[in-house]
Amino acid sequence: MKIRNLFLATCLLFLSSCVVKSLHPFYTKETISFDKGFIGNWQDSKKGTWTIVSFKEEILKENPIEKMKSEDLQLYKEFKNSYYIKRDYKDKEVLFIATPFVINNQRYLDFFPFGRQENIDNLLESHSIYTHSLVKYDVLKNGEIEIRWLDEGKIEDLFKQKKIKIKHETFGVLNDKYLLTASSKELQKFIKKYMASNDTEKWETSTKFTLSKTDAKE
Repeated sequence: MKIRNLFLATCLLFLSSCVVKSLHPFYTKETISFDKGFIGNWQDSKKGTWTIVSFKEEILKENPIEKMKSEDLQLYKEFKNSYYIKRDYKDKEVLFIATPFVINNQRYLDFFPFGRQENIDNLLESHSIYTHSLVKYDVLKNGEIEIRWLDEGKIEDLFKQKKIKIKHETFGVLNDKYLLTASSKELQKFIKKYMASNDTEKWETSTKFTLSKTDAKE
């Protein structure tokens, strides 16, 4: 599949409006930690299928570094330690780049849409910007992987209760959606404080999947 520098900010297929969105990445370069164990073919708890490969390998399939166009070379340098993810569900396909990182021994993924989604009008696409979302990533004892998105409802409550101070904007027809605008370093400070909180339900969300491997690929 041809790599293209086309990003969408729409919450594609399963990333609903309840997912926290950020203008900047949740990772910094020094926290990136690539795990080969995530590569392979998976089925999720909602019967969707996931194909996960190294972004570096995916982009190098098309052309060697010395022949890359400038935009592809930029992508290669930025995401060589990320994953290229394709999810198929009910005959629909969505593409993501996910960058793995670790904070205080907890694994996370920074997700954002990649590629052109079918049946999206050009005028609609021209109003879109790409955004990042935060995923908590846990390997279970049986080898399955659980991924949970940070839920917007949890952050909305914290803002309303004035329990957090982090740069953000609100948007939407009713101005009731949140976009974090803090820097990546500020976002990581927030993650540390959030994980240290006493809220036992801080990762409760409707956007979660349990992935079971369907092949023996290493």
